[in-house]
Amino acid sequence: MSAFVLEPDARLALDVALGMAGTSGDEHCGTEHVLFGIVATAVDGVAELTELFALDHLRVERGVKTLRAHHCHPDQIDDDDPPLSTRAELVLHAQPAVPGAGLTAFDLLAGVMHDPRSGAATVLRSLGVQLAAIRRLARLGAAQLDRDEVESLIAALDRRTTDHLPWWGPEGQGGLTSVPLGRSGRRLLARSDTAVATLDAVNAGANGFGLTITITSCDDWVLPPRWEPPEALVPGRGAVFRASPDVVAIDLRDGTDVVISNREPRPRWRADEPDPGLLVKLGARTVIDERNDRRTPARRAETSEWWVWPLPQADRVELWFDWPAEALQGVVALDAAEITSRAALLRSTR
Repeated sequence: MSAFVLEPDARLALDVALGMAGTSGDEHCGTEHVLFGIVATAVDGVAELTELFALDHLRVERGVKTLRAHHCHPDQIDDDDPPLSTRAELVLHAQPAVPGAGLTAFDLLAGVMHDPRSGAATVLRSLGVQLAAIRRLARLGAAQLDRDEVESLIAALDRRTTDHLPWWGPEGQGGLTSVPLGRSGRRLLARSDTAVATLDAVNAGANGFGLTITITSCDDWVLPPRWEPPEALVPGRGAVFRASPDVVAIDLRDGTDVVISNREPRPRWRADEPDPGLLVKLGARTVIDERNDRRTPARRAETSEWWVWPLPQADRVELWFDWPAEALQGVVALDAAEITSRAALLRSTR
């Protein structure tokens, strides 16, 4: 692969692409592998661009694995790098945007999307990315245009700004209204010998509602709670979520087969409508209260905040809670009618 004139960032991206194709047992290294290499090694301007379109190496790898599922042989891995596909060859033989220089990662990113039938273009479409928008930004980066022009285009396309927030997430300026939880201001979710779980807050929004859940220790924990299952990469299958005793399982059930859960986390930046709904972790924090008495364990409180889309569709919604590590299990009923009525009032006062 030494015949290509590449800048260091593009060379590193190509090396990662070849390595991915080889370890996956693919018969060739295509534009989809080059796309993965660019995202996995992104720095500076390229990193800003990938963040803008909510691209990370795990999401891209899942897209590549799905695309290549019927074209790879994980049990037939060769020590040599697989050959480049025809489209990948054309990308690497293209002229750089800056004459006399080598191809940069921006050049490669623009090149892999030049043909809408390429593997890279197919993966990006599956991730909800608008090819025209990212292609234009990649070309600007490759041409090394002045910063002001690039900044103005990014501002127009940035999905993270208020005007471009996805409808399935909490609205940045939409406001929330608190739903009463009784005299104490909280509800008991579950109790065991070592921990207590409480529902501290329910806040209705215009199109969804938020939950605040806290687990407080009564004794030393073997494992602290993990609010989402860890993601593991399985060769030939891609990324999977593994259940383990330290993972807190949260399910929302409406009395039918509809279950919204955190057991398989999904990002709120999605091009398709979440079906049946979406439970997104917005944040988490830990508070540890050290005691002066060595015989008394430190008090630990783990709090997490969640967003649920959409608003309840039934009269009754149950919140199921399960933390196997400390035998903490319980269920509480949420006042679905109160949540939806407060959401309607919030929309009417805008």
